[in-house]
Amino acid sequence: MYFKIALHNVKKSIKDYTIYFLTLAFGICLFYLFNSIHSQQAILEINESQRSMLALIQTMISGISIFVAVILGLLIIYANQYLMKRRHKEMGIYLLLGMEKGQVSRILILETLFIGIFALAAGLAAGIFLSQGFSILTAKMFAVKMKEFQFIFSREAFLQTILYFVLIFLIVMLFNGVSISRYKIIDLLHSGKKNQKMRIKNLWISVVLFIISIVCLGAAYYNIWENGMMQVDWQFKLSIVLGIAGTFLFFFSLSGCFLNLVKGRKGFYYRGLNLFIFRQLNSKITTTFISMSMLCLMLFLAICAFATGTGMAETLNSNLEAVSPFDYSLYVNSDEDGNLKSGDEVLNDLKRDGIEIEKYAEPVNTITLYYQKDGTDRNLTMEPFLKGRESLSSYPKKQVEELMDENISLIRLSDYNNFLKIKGRDPITLKKNQYAVSCNFENVKDAFQDAVDDGQGLTINGQKMKPLGRMLTDVYVNTSIQMDAGTLILPDDVMDKMQIKPVFGYINILWKSSYSGHSEVLSHEIEDVYGDDQISPSGNQRPFQSSFSREEVYEQGAGLSTIIIYIAIYIGIVFLITSAAVLALQQLSENADNLPKYRLLARLGTEDQMIRSAIKAQIITYFLIPMSLALVHSYVAIRIVSIVISQLGHMDVAGAVFKSVAAVLCIYGGYMAATYFGSKNMLRDRS
Repeated sequence: MYFKIALHNVKKSIKDYTIYFLTLAFGICLFYLFNSIHSQQAILEINESQRSMLALIQTMISGISIFVAVILGLLIIYANQYLMKRRHKEMGIYLLLGMEKGQVSRILILETLFIGIFALAAGLAAGIFLSQGFSILTAKMFAVKMKEFQFIFSREAFLQTILYFVLIFLIVMLFNGVSISRYKIIDLLHSGKKNQKMRIKNLWISVVLFIISIVCLGAAYYNIWENGMMQVDWQFKLSIVLGIAGTFLFFFSLSGCFLNLVKGRKGFYYRGLNLFIFRQLNSKITTTFISMSMLCLMLFLAICAFATGTGMAETLNSNLEAVSPFDYSLYVNSDEDGNLKSGDEVLNDLKRDGIEIEKYAEPVNTITLYYQKDGTDRNLTMEPFLKGRESLSSYPKKQVEELMDENISLIRLSDYNNFLKIKGRDPITLKKNQYAVSCNFENVKDAFQDAVDDGQGLTINGQKMKPLGRMLTDVYVNTSIQMDAGTLILPDDVMDKMQIKPVFGYINILWKSSYSGHSEVLSHEIEDVYGDDQISPSGNQRPFQSSFSREEVYEQGAGLSTIIIYIAIYIGIVFLITSAAVLALQQLSENADNLPKYRLLARLGTEDQMIRSAIKAQIITYFLIPMSLALVHSYVAIRIVSIVISQLGHMDVAGAVFKSVAAVLCIYGGYMAATYFGSKNMLRDRS
């Protein structure tokens, strides 16, 4: 009997369950899709390094999935509350007819079970189907080919998804059973007739609070803009606190302030059903300001996740060629006394250990970087190039001032020209009183360019020097990012007279032939001799700190960008569908409670089209309010985060924001449209 009643109720209330069911199925699909990434390696032509990167992605996704499961669990519990509220009158009738609360609980548990099984089946089916195409995206991100197609099924992801969501449904069933036991028949029968109360009766107090919220938000924006995100200090924490407090005050005071503003325009306020619409919005925002604030912050996080994730991934991929000018690079180590070894010494040490790079390589290039021994000579710091040019740096002023104290690196002209020679470039010529500037670090590049254009003079070792007429931006060693934040290239005779210390050394290699396997062969030889140790089997110290092949730079860049974009999409979509689903359920619940009001308006002669327009205006406004503030938050945050990301290279902020907002509005708009059609059907069916 209970089985039939529950099944009948689900069929009868299918329209009420639509958004809940689709959100649930979407969440399950997403959960399986991202947790099945590791299984895709079976159809991808990847090497061991890429395989380990894919395993790392899977590990990180698995950890994040716990957090995602909690978010989705809270969403399901909230949505279940909405469904319970919609069924209060029905449950009251069951009790009035003589059913016991335990029997009603049993019906609700069975309904939850049916919905859960259907959603789980639909979500898993969609996830398994989409995972077949997901491999194409993974192959593109890793820049690898796919093998012949074969059906991919991840047993681990399948079982993990079932386990997580079965636990969530059990909690929901328990919650429903406990909830029904606490209800009284009278409360169930009249639950939809309870009035909502204004939290602020004096509307002008709300105006004052609204102004305070704007001040808090403005202070948060200004503070974080000035200090950036380079370090998590008390100013950063204060910005977060002010931002959250401002958001909550904004929604707490919005209804009263909004109503005062609209009332002042009497021609607009009393036009059509505007009075009814604004009163409805006012009462709803007043009673849900906490949830509105939380949803706004979740939308903010979703937009930021999309924008920063895609922006960072594109930045990494766009700079891979620029940051790998050589086939292979070695980072030179110091000897036992702490002195930097020369390139010839390193090559001799490698040959002594049985590694002859000359077998594969053309004449190698050695670059040695020098620093002054102390910071007494301000001409050998960043100060001459940054002081007075703080506005040209994307860093906040505080960070620029700290950078001024940093020593600037120095390179011999002969070393730099040797680098240009093996790259097939013309050498540069410096007069005795000239220096050249190299800088490719996005955050300070404009400031250095301005210094060169202004002919920034320096006094080095008692000699006045002027810059070469152009700034250099070459990357002279394989690395993961463009990291040259300012380097002076000086004539050799000037360097010989200076009290400076060699600090870093690089050996750059180009292979004799186009055979791409030389890097792998050399890496294997190095691993066989040294492994993870610093001492070779012959007792010699490892002559270099680390090595980077061009292939490794590409693989690591592709792997890192894949991790970033997958995590960004995963978290962003979860936050987005959670926020949109909650807003949709709130509006559906509100419109269900307002059905008697809509029927009354119809009896008074209001046309159906006007009522539908009123519902549409209410839904659009309700959805746009948290999204509007979230977009403002996101704009400020993304501009600040882009400063951090720009250390990896140039970030197309506008492009990243546009793509992210388009994706967000597409999903968000879908929920808004579904809410409107659900409300319209509700009005039509019960009119």
